[in-house]
Amino acid sequence: MIRKLFGLLTLTLAFCLTILGTAEAKPQVELLNIFAYNMDRTTVKVQIDYRGKLNPADVSLESSGSLMTLSINGASPGRINRIIERNIQAKNIIESVTVNSDKENTRLDFSMVIDFEQDGYTAKVTTREHPNPERKYSQMIIEIVKTGEGVQSSGTYQPQQPRRSGGENIDGTLSGRVIVLDAGHGGSDRGAVGPSGLTEKEVTLAVALKTEERLLNSGAEVIMTRRTDKDVASPNASNTAELGARVATAPRDAEIFISIHCNAFSNPNSNGMETFYYSGSSASYRLAALLNEELQYYGGLSNRGIKSANFYVIKHTHCPSSLIELGFITNYEEERLLASDEYQEKLAQAIVAAINRFFNE
Repeated sequence: MIRKLFGLLTLTLAFCLTILGTAEAKPQVELLNIFAYNMDRTTVKVQIDYRGKLNPADVSLESSGSLMTLSINGASPGRINRIIERNIQAKNIIESVTVNSDKENTRLDFSMVIDFEQDGYTAKVTTREHPNPERKYSQMIIEIVKTGEGVQSSGTYQPQQPRRSGGENIDGTLSGRVIVLDAGHGGSDRGAVGPSGLTEKEVTLAVALKTEERLLNSGAEVIMTRRTDKDVASPNASNTAELGARVATAPRDAEIFISIHCNAFSNPNSNGMETFYYSGSSASYRLAALLNEELQYYGGLSNRGIKSANFYVIKHTHCPSSLIELGFITNYEEERLLASDEYQEKLAQAIVAAINRFFNE
């Protein structure tokens, strides 16, 4: 009897140790999202959002020939298997991405159009914590650049220093730049309305004015399509006339045009921010990509991506342009954020950071 009892205890202990061992092996990091886009014709940026804490020794990046491999020990791939194809925009350099994972590790294999050695490309990986402590995820950035424009990866990432506030970081760097800000809707057109009654025209104007102040402090010349709650053309003008009046506000020497909006949908669970560009302009794509990255970095909402569209104000401007959707005003949580003065400042900071990078990177 004692021998049987001892054997049973031994089996129970072994089973418990097995369970504990399995629990210890559970991945500490979950990959949430991935985007790849062109910064210019020879530079590509891959952005990976993740939740959890990464140890530098657990991340390695290797590039050779037409293959680049990112290995992350202790990470699960999350949902990126389902979204990876549509979020890889840089088809001139990245042909495809394959996700390989087991219970504890994830590896991303990038099949490249270019050859790293023969074409003179290098790759590096960095990471940064999210600036909003309420948002429990961080970002990993891979930069693929021509030799001399980047630093070859050493096999582990180097943490990127957090940005300072917009005014401290970019003061004076936009001197002489001519920028047009279009606060969407206004006057007789209130735009979308949130569940508590917040209107799109209120949010877009508030964010545009905060952005204008930051741009002026950096030395830029700012043209606003509207600075008050008014129609730009005339009250109750046709949609084409109103949008045409906004485009006509941009002088011939305008260098970029940004139209600010809030998204809306009948399903209150719809969420996230996104940026748009007109497909005929590679410079507009770069602007939309930078705005997308900075809005996610500072605003912290889920990222719906960078998309091409034929919106009037970005199709008919003569300079690089982007239309940005700050978030869903019809989503209860995002409406609360969009109404917040503090959050509007974050969005303005993001827009100015993207503009600064557009001209100075």
